[in-house]
Amino acid sequence: MGNYRYPAVCEGIGHFHMPITYSAQCHMRELRWLADPTWARGVLRTFLAHQNPDGSLPGRVYVDHQRGPDFYHADWGGALDALEAVHPDPAFEAEVYPGLVRYAAWLLRTRDADHTGMIDVVNQFETGQEYMSRYQAVDPEADRVGWESRIRLKGVDVTVYAYRLLRSLERLAGRVSPGDVGRWREAGSRTGRAILEKMWDPAAGMFFDVNPRTARPTSVKAAVCFYPYGTDLADARHVAGLEQHLFEPAEFWTAYPVPSSSVDDPLFNPDAEWKGKRHNCPWNGRVWPMTNSHIIDALARVVRLHQGTWAGKLGHLIRQFARMMTFDGDPERPNSFEHYHPHTGRPSVYRGIDDYLHSWVNDLIVSHVMGVLPDGPAGGLTVWPVPLGVGRAALEGVRVAGRGVAVAIDGGRFRVKIDGRAAGEGNVGDPLTIAFG
Repeated sequence: MGNYRYPAVCEGIGHFHMPITYSAQCHMRELRWLADPTWARGVLRTFLAHQNPDGSLPGRVYVDHQRGPDFYHADWGGALDALEAVHPDPAFEAEVYPGLVRYAAWLLRTRDADHTGMIDVVNQFETGQEYMSRYQAVDPEADRVGWESRIRLKGVDVTVYAYRLLRSLERLAGRVSPGDVGRWREAGSRTGRAILEKMWDPAAGMFFDVNPRTARPTSVKAAVCFYPYGTDLADARHVAGLEQHLFEPAEFWTAYPVPSSSVDDPLFNPDAEWKGKRHNCPWNGRVWPMTNSHIIDALARVVRLHQGTWAGKLGHLIRQFARMMTFDGDPERPNSFEHYHPHTGRPSVYRGIDDYLHSWVNDLIVSHVMGVLPDGPAGGLTVWPVPLGVGRAALEGVRVAGRGVAVAIDGGRFRVKIDGRAAGEGNVGDPLTIAFG
């Protein structure tokens, strides 16, 4: 129909009833667990089919025109890797590789023109996260309405997206275009070094945006500052900083974590107000499911690899996230709003946008509660449920690399079946590796 040649997902209702880049990364993660990957692949195909001549991707795809679409940064590399881990397909990789190469070339050419390895944000809207102190740090008038290129901020979130894209292209090139491997490896390494050496502030114990005029971290504490913990860059050296800031009630560990901006931010407001006026989409203190999904993935990685004693905190975060996305904590009355109150969990009902998704939820349950971690093209999977205090749970009907996967948790033990046959069991909290013959 019109511009929609492939299956796709709209971000929400009303103004959001169309495929939008910022949420596409989320929809690919959610849809990857369907037995048929066509829908998840269609999300990416929809945007690549409308790629701009300069290589950038449109911020949204309208049904009957593409006049003046905006632009959003998105984690295309991470989303594609997640999809390919469940449904590896060399033909699909070869299909999407050229378009993603063009996008990466545009990104590096226009948003890293100074070759720092860090990616520029040029207005507050293109991150999908407007009205925050992080932009005011480089321009006191950054909150003016408009999509014009009016600021320059080396964004920690968009740089993490770029890092994942470059690493994804490196892996894809090994199978699709081996001559490109070195190019993407070098670019990915440069961006990785920049995140570790320029965006990490060892004194503060936190990753930050960087002001390009000073080449120094801005010291503005935002939820996106935790995104590097979801990559292979953060290691044991950074764990203390995560504890210091994420689990601090005076910063991010509110009754319903995680507020988009730290509680001690001078412009923090839990009631959707920015400088005394209530806004539609403020990021100066509201809890946005988008950032929660990123942070839950990041914290789960830290729990598995570095700090297993934080499993209870991860369980609390997942439970509060799920409870927040209901009316009055009633699981029979789920909802999905744009943003929520960090102290009460009340949704943004004033917006009238009550069917909206730019986060991933099912993927978190499958990956961390049930522990299904596919190994991708290498074949097989690791089943590694995190000990979150779940008494009993069962997952059936999932397919990984064409094989049926079922996981059952009972107390502190779990059992795995592959294609209906017992494949192994273990203690919750311990990894079980299963090779596909």
